[in-house]
Amino acid sequence: METDDDPQRAGMRVQARIFLGIAAFLVVATVVYGVSSAEDAGTTMLLLAGGMALIVGGYLAVQARTQVDAGDPDRAGEGGDDDPAEQGEAYLPHASIWPFGVGMGLVVMANGLALGLWALIPGTLLSASCLWGYARQSRRRD
Repeated sequence: METDDDPQRAGMRVQARIFLGIAAFLVVATVVYGVSSAEDAGTTMLLLAGGMALIVGGYLAVQARTQVDAGDPDRAGEGGDDDPAEQGEAYLPHASIWPFGVGMGLVVMANGLALGLWALIPGTLLSASCLWGYARQSRRRD
């Protein structure tokens, strides 16, 4: 087991393991539930929950590894002096309205799945355009 003096990095690895454990449990539960019940909706929801936990756990594992590798002298010269990873800080974009627009678009899009194309298409367009705007805003660092 590797030792790390930074409790934040160690904590991130623990969080990643927890989410990956939840994902593994939900995938096993999906298989058991799907075989025993032969019910599609519950099986799909369990699989989606496992997939979401896998995404979060994978992201945390990659971030923990990236933060650990950021202090590696072999990787010197990859970032500038203003690189937040080199300073030990995570870069977060400024406050924005774009995430709210993405959420509203997803709500309209989800309702469109039940109500029809008249709500699905505008919801998809709203989500995509707000996601594009948020990505553009996040690229610019002040």
